[in-house]
Amino acid sequence: MVMLAALMMAAWLLFSASQAHAAAGDKTGAPSAVEQPAAGDMPGPQPPGENGTPQETSAPAQSGDAAKPGKTAAEAAAGEQSVTLKASAEQVAPGQAFTVNYGFANVSQNVYAQEITIEYDPAVMEYVADSAKALQEGVTIVNDLSTQAPGKLHIILASLGAEHPVTGTGDILELGFKAAAVDKETDGVVRVARAVLSNDKGEEFSMEDASVTVKIKSGSALSGDVNGDGKVSVGDLAMIAAKYGMDSSSPNWNDVKHLDLDGSGTIDIADLSIVAKKMIEQP
Repeated sequence: MVMLAALMMAAWLLFSASQAHAAAGDKTGAPSAVEQPAAGDMPGPQPPGENGTPQETSAPAQSGDAAKPGKTAAEAAAGEQSVTLKASAEQVAPGQAFTVNYGFANVSQNVYAQEITIEYDPAVMEYVADSAKALQEGVTIVNDLSTQAPGKLHIILASLGAEHPVTGTGDILELGFKAAAVDKETDGVVRVARAVLSNDKGEEFSMEDASVTVKIKSGSALSGDVNGDGKVSVGDLAMIAAKYGMDSSSPNWNDVKHLDLDGSGTIDIADLSIVAKKMIEQP
């Protein structure tokens, strides 16, 4: 009995000691096992820097736009602006002259130099020599267009001084064309194939293509068949005579400009003479 009592007393003392040790551990604030971060989550030791201090861990690279290099002002503006082409007529007769204006829309920068390539089909139209002219003050055509091959115009424009930037919206350059004789109604397309612009800091940016279409009626060049009945007769002469004296400043010029057969900008005696000559020459 004495032995049994001694064993029970020893077991009780061991249990009491264990409880006391656990209570002491809680009071020290040591984290429990579930509160410990996993070994994989702990950052590994970093190699020391040049001064012997540990280096900081770099943040992970950002994805999306934050990781992309920033655009220059020129590149950013290029996405918000455009070049334009405008024709003086939607439809012309063979031999009839018309103009195409090159310009800007919503350009936010000051542009001081431009390199432009204009393309067209020489079988459908021809460029009128020496017709190119700048439409804005202080802007000039630097290169010679007279020696260029048919079908393509390589044009270089420059501003003459800091006070003549090209910006905003408006026409900059006028080009003259003449419709060729075609055997069926044909779409004549004039296109800006390339346009590279630069601001005063020398930053270059390219613009997207632009184009304009002019419909060319079938018939022989300067035929005078303005009523489209397949012959040159007094009916054509009468139509021109009825609009005699109208010019490019007239309010409805776009409706009658096809009667201006020589492309002078005025319906005059020269246009009547073209028809009269054709009437006499016909068998």
